Parts: sequence; structure tokens; C-alpha cells
Amino acid sequence: MKKSVLVCVLGLALTASLGATAEPARPFKVIVNPGVVGRAVPRDVLAQIFLGQVQRWGNGSPISAVDLSSTSPVRQAFSEQILGRSVDAVKHHWLRRISVGQRPPLSRPSDEAVVAFVAEEPGAVGYVSVGTPLPESVREIVVQ
Repeated sequence: MKKSVLVCVLGLALTASLGATAEPARPFKVIVNPGVVGRAVPRDVLAQIFLGQVQRWGNGSPISAVDLSSTSPVRQAFSEQILGRSVDAVKHHWLRRISVGQRPPLSRPSDEAVVAFVAEEPGAVGYVSVGTPLPESVREIVVQ
């Protein structure tokens, strides 16, 4: 009897610890122009890109970031999970940055429009719904 209780308690503890460290599922994938070097990007660097704090890739080439529409649930998830802010907080951030001459990422109305922009623009990075099919003209990168 004691052994089964111990196994049950250990199982609950393991389940709780796994749940505490598991990252939430992302309803989006991050895509880049094929000319962008690398297969992964740290989450904090991606956040800095979309908040205008990093303007060049590691090889010195310029970054062109693109957002989905501010009404998109995918943008909301991206803002919260990657930027650590709500869409409204990101808008306020950019209002302050615009006053000193910086421009926010461009915005596109759909996944297809983001894919088209990323495919055509060297150094481009964007995000789309996780189920969006990707042509060979863009590639997905891993967010670490």
C-alpha cells in the first residue's frame, strides 16, 4: 500500500514539475527570407528586433520585420509570448519610438501577405499562423 502511494505522489510531483517548465504551445511560426543566415534565433533577440532595438542581423545585413494586423489573434499571441507585452503595450512603445525617428515593423493583413513580403525582402523576418503552408521562397526558423 505504501509503495503505490509513493508512486502516485512521485507521479504527481513529476507532472507538476513538467507543467511548470513546459512552454506554452505557439500558434505561430517565425519565418525569414532564405538569405538570412542561421536556423535559430533567441527569443530575446527576436523581441529586440520587433521592438526596434536590433536593426541588423549578425552578419551586418539590415533586418526588415513585418507584423500581422493588430487585430490578428496570432499577433496577440506573438506579442505576449515573444515580446512579453500586449498588442496595445507594443503600440504605445512604438508611439514613443516614432517620436525619436524610428519606424515600427510594417504590418500586413494576412499570413499570405506576410509570406509574400518575407519572400521578396532580403533580411525579412515575420510570423504566420502555425498551419500556414510555406513555399520554398521563405523558411521557418526556431525560436530558442
